Amino acid sequence: MNPDMEKEKTLFSKKLDSLGKKDCLPGPLLALVAATIDLQLAAKDRLLEAASPGDTIAASLEDVEKVLRGACLLPRERFTLDRETAMGLLESLSALAADSWPPLAHAAARIAAARQNREFDPAAAMDAHLAGDDAFFRDLERLTPQAPRFPGFLVQAAMAPGLEILGAQVYARFPADRSWTHGHCPVCGSPPLVSRLLGKEGARHLTCSFCHVEYRARRLMCPFCGEDDAGKLDYFTTPDEPGYRIDTCATCMRYIKTTDFREFDRPSHPLLDDLESLALDLAVQKKGFTRPVLSAWGF
Repeated sequence: MNPDMEKEKTLFSKKLDSLGKKDCLPGPLLALVAATIDLQLAAKDRLLEAASPGDTIAASLEDVEKVLRGACLLPRERFTLDRETAMGLLESLSALAADSWPPLAHAAARIAAARQNREFDPAAAMDAHLAGDDAFFRDLERLTPQAPRFPGFLVQAAMAPGLEILGAQVYARFPADRSWTHGHCPVCGSPPLVSRLLGKEGARHLTCSFCHVEYRARRLMCPFCGEDDAGKLDYFTTPDEPGYRIDTCATCMRYIKTTDFREFDRPSHPLLDDLESLALDLAVQKKGFTRPVLSAWGF
């Protein structure tokens, strides 16, 4: 495994150890997340070894000046994917779930049966994920009523390594000295998932819900609708989740969770920070705010 992947694996391991000391997730579900990450990192390492230079995608990218005015570099429907690797990972994840928590094992069995009778086509599901077709996945929820988000998790997790690699290659084209000022990812145009405050100055970084690129954004701005009137932007914290806060927008009534570990000696990774702070989602949704994206784990 290359040095960058080893570093990412170490960070994930530290974060999972931290999660295991809390009661935010059932043990079997956390075990599935940990095993999923191991499989994803191994797949990502193989893809990186075989990857062609980033210059091969240059012709597909939008002009940077156009992007700075609000376009995205490579719309998600134009992302290419190593389907063989993604399908292999989907099979491995299905096998993991089959030996997991009973609701997930039942869901895995239902998906296997649905593949046999052609109610579930993994290739079509991957196309739907690329297209951002949420209705497709809502329809699939009927197949796994005990774990309705399982089909989405399966597809999203299987595609993530390839999407992350391409997203990083594309983002390398974005000017390093610019902050993003629009309500979508500069790479693929998808909404952000979570945010972090980093460095002494507390620079705000958003993580894309689709390609998982982390990009710098304006701090005083709704990351969804672009509202920058301080009177319409608010945030709150809870004593039960130190280091986390919820940023809300009264204009679009959406929220995003923000990690601020600058005063804590705690590991941080956006995808697992999101998982660790699930209790905050419940608290803010009771206030009428919504989040336009699911977690990186399909729920």
